[in-house]
Amino acid sequence: MKRTLLLSLALAVIALLTGCASDEKARAELVRLNIDYNESNFVESARQGNAEAVKLFLDAGMNTEARTRDGQTALMVAAQANQVEVVKLLLQGGADVNAKNKYDGTALMSAAWKGHAEVVDLLLAAGPDLSMKDNRGMNALMFAVWENHTPIVKALLNKGAEVNATDANGWTALMRASFKGYSEPVIALLEKGADVNARSNEGKTAVRIAEEQRHTQIVQLLKDRGATE
Repeated sequence: MKRTLLLSLALAVIALLTGCASDEKARAELVRLNIDYNESNFVESARQGNAEAVKLFLDAGMNTEARTRDGQTALMVAAQANQVEVVKLLLQGGADVNAKNKYDGTALMSAAWKGHAEVVDLLLAAGPDLSMKDNRGMNALMFAVWENHTPIVKALLNKGAEVNATDANGWTALMRASFKGYSEPVIALLEKGADVNARSNEGKTAVRIAEEQRHTQIVQLLKDRGATE
């Protein structure tokens, strides 16, 4: 038993020394690339899509949740900039897919807003909380709808995004799509059970909003699904 204990301790020491050597090697390589080891450079490398540098930062022990002054993590900026390989590295390194910036925004919201479908798929595979909202009550589904990114709208709905969630003004994703006159998102939302007669804080329904914006096709779509004034 004593020999087993000694062997275990020896292996632990070897692993520790190996890890330290790996950290030092990664930091030395960053120096060679003229990149200082700090949180700001880590996040900026992620934004620029410098996968080599991001991997070196991670190998050197950088905290994946390092933030900018406005609370942006490396994952958030990489997602917004459509840096697919960096997003993969960060998720593999344990980055928190539900981390929030100072506006309560997440990486998924940014990717959905920008229409970065591949990044959205990567983030969805990491199991994000789809009910999360920013400080205006907007969720990822609403961002995707607002910019007419139908494939992302469908991906979010298929993963279980709440179709009738509301923002701070009581607007649903369907109301947003109706305001913009986007037929494909409207259809996708209706097919997933969007409440066609839900009312905003001002008492407006999606069809009323569409009528105000003179989106006649949307008005007809909604009325065909039972919309009333």
